[in-house]
Amino acid sequence: MNNTRVPQPVYRTARLADLDQIIAIEEAVFPEGPQYYMLRQLFDLHGSDWLVAELDDVVIGYALILSKDGRALLSTFAVVEHLQCRGYGRELLACAMERCRETKVGTMWLTVRPANLRAARMFKEAGFVPDRYVDDYFGPGAARDVMECAL
Repeated sequence: MNNTRVPQPVYRTARLADLDQIIAIEEAVFPEGPQYYMLRQLFDLHGSDWLVAELDDVVIGYALILSKDGRALLSTFAVVEHLQCRGYGRELLACAMERCRETKVGTMWLTVRPANLRAARMFKEAGFVPDRYVDDYFGPGAARDVMECAL
């Protein structure tokens, strides 16, 4: 009988001290990602809108939710690569969606690379539906699928 306990992260609002770990994940998962100063300024403006998944005092994932007029954008979202496919991203997404519901957001949307089938499947399983494909969403050669979810 295997009594191995699967470690469970703490899902919480990010702190400024988490920013270096968030940026390290961002750079590993999204090579085209924003530069440090952009994420720092987003943190200064929207610090309470960042969520992190923390496991053994290490940030293993993060989400940034930007909302306006009853709609929320999941602006950036990632889990460290070596811990993907363990349910941490699903739970972090569920926490982000719940936070939106608590603040009376009616619709949440996001973009995902068309080739990122694993993430797109996770988003679909959470209730997101494809809305449109934009060939140059982040500039030439940077296509994204836009997905929405009614909350």
